[in-house]
Amino acid sequence: MQFSITAAVAVFAALAMAAPAPETPSSGACTPATYACLDDGAGWQVCNTGGVWVFAGDCPPKTSCHFNVQNQSPYCI
Repeated sequence: MQFSITAAVAVFAALAMAAPAPETPSSGACTPATYACLDDGAGWQVCNTGGVWVFAGDCPPKTSCHFNVQNQSPYCI
């Protein structure tokens, strides 16, 4: 009996650890593999496979991010 309780606890612990952590989108959902400038123009972000914007990079000093609508890419100018 002791073994079955221990085994059950181990199984439930493994299942709890395997469950993915909930993600909270910073600015709402997005289309995976798309890019955007950060709101302050200091860098850019990319949409991950979960539909969540994630930080992708900073623009160099004295430049800001500008989004080219034609090719859907951010540029630091």
